[in-house]
Amino acid sequence: MKNLRIFIALIGIMAITQSCEKLDLQPTTTTAFTEEQVYSTYEGIHGAFLKLYSSMAVAGQGGVAGNDVAWDGGRSVYLRSLFWVQECPSDLIIYRTGTGYGIPSTVTLNWTAGTEFPAYFYYRAYIIIALCNEFLRRTETDQLSKYGSYDAVKKDVDYWRAEARFIRAFQYYQLCDLYGDVGFVDDSTPNGTFPVQKTRKQIFEYVEKELLAIESKMLPSNTKIFGRVNQLSADFLLAKLYLNAQIYTGTGRYNEALTYAKKVIDDSSYSLAPNYIENFLKDNNTSPEILWAIPTDNDHMQGEGVTNYLLKFPISNYMLTMVDYGISATYSSNGSLTSTFVDKFLPEDQDFNPNDTWGDLKKDKRALLFGGPLTATYKSPGVVDKPALRKQTWDVGKPFVTSVIYFGYTMTKWRSVTKDRVKGTATVYSNIAFPMFRKADAYLMAAEAILRGATNGTRANALSYVNEVRDRAYNFGKYLNSRNVANGQITDAQLTLPFLIDERARELWTENWRRSDLIRFGIFTKGYNWDWKGRSTSGETNYQGQDVDDKFNLYPIPQNDVLYNPNLKQNPNY
Repeated sequence: MKNLRIFIALIGIMAITQSCEKLDLQPTTTTAFTEEQVYSTYEGIHGAFLKLYSSMAVAGQGGVAGNDVAWDGGRSVYLRSLFWVQECPSDLIIYRTGTGYGIPSTVTLNWTAGTEFPAYFYYRAYIIIALCNEFLRRTETDQLSKYGSYDAVKKDVDYWRAEARFIRAFQYYQLCDLYGDVGFVDDSTPNGTFPVQKTRKQIFEYVEKELLAIESKMLPSNTKIFGRVNQLSADFLLAKLYLNAQIYTGTGRYNEALTYAKKVIDDSSYSLAPNYIENFLKDNNTSPEILWAIPTDNDHMQGEGVTNYLLKFPISNYMLTMVDYGISATYSSNGSLTSTFVDKFLPEDQDFNPNDTWGDLKKDKRALLFGGPLTATYKSPGVVDKPALRKQTWDVGKPFVTSVIYFGYTMTKWRSVTKDRVKGTATVYSNIAFPMFRKADAYLMAAEAILRGATNGTRANALSYVNEVRDRAYNFGKYLNSRNVANGQITDAQLTLPFLIDERARELWTENWRRSDLIRFGIFTKGYNWDWKGRSTSGETNYQGQDVDDKFNLYPIPQNDVLYNPNLKQNPNY
């Protein structure tokens, strides 16, 4: 069961301007608690701890309408904003709305320092860092003794503190990846102090040092509390950090990347789920593959971010009559998949079949696509209500704003239903936890590290790692079941870096890694193009992607931060 029941201790209203950390823990309403009330009981401290996790799932305190920032609580929520900065500017998604806050600029790689959307994730990350810092300050042993609560929490508080440090390190990892040189504050920084900008390399070194220091202090890997991290999450993030070290520091660390990826692979507490789609359903808490997930549900964790957004933005209401998505409303197909991404799957696996809504008859079960000739709907014989969805995200001779509308391929990957496939009552909000870290990714990271030069592994190892992932995707080998089975294994000659970047797309699409992957493979800005990349969203009719300025490998630091914090310098060419 989803046993991270996230409740939020009402510890006051966040007061954060720019990235300057200033946390006000005194009450602003009669329902809020004082600092002493929160930290004087086990329940209060536990609630403050769980707030660290909930801040990645909901916009803020107060239910769907609550928000910790001044922006729209739907658009700016943590995981939704991470999706926008990681997946939308990639070869995966074409998004047609959001002109006022810059989403069309996302998908075409045309944003500026004044574009609103890149700031959403930046400020969310700093809010979470501020929460972690304050939690760590207040849970020092002498502080807890002062509050009279040390004895009540002493069995758990060291784990909570290690997890707070992990969550903070993860935010800095993301800031390093997305923005490069960023402002730094920790629990030793006085409240109200302007962050001092550290280089990307310094942020890398900080994250590395923190993860190595806390690994042994976290819950052991065989202690699974769904929604919380344990030691294996630290190992996973270290593998991810080292795999990107060449980008972040200029020096490759592939041996270390393989070492920590293998820790995840070799840990018997986790294994690949029998079927790929089981990682993306409402009962994915039963998947043995997910190391860490952000829970959400219709009753206790409502919000417009997390998987609720992934469910609703790519589908129209008529699709609910063809596929059991488990929800009662949509966002009217605001986005679709690029033809470039769809073509990464076998031609015979691309089209949707209404008689095979789970994709059982496909060879690659990851091709959970909705598009093709059988997706048209009819009001009456011969009268087309909805035309068939097609791969092309363009109309020849028409600009982006009129081409990218309602007809592109979308997806059936995320479904708020259970793996037994029994139709239940549709809900307004998603019940799917978002898998942050999956074991399948560790296999692919290990293979890539070897291909990039890790000397503590062999090509035979790399091939076995990739084929393990593909066996599950094709229901082959030990993943054999009663559904359609195909052999998806590749040979050593086929195992190349270009193959791996496509395999990562097929395995991890919509899971918030794609932009980083394309940058690591050196093909984000130049040398590889997709629908509308580098094109204008108004007027221009050329849909063929083109190379863009290398400055887009980093997002701009929000201009307000640069203006108000004298310690910050903007990224080059913004």
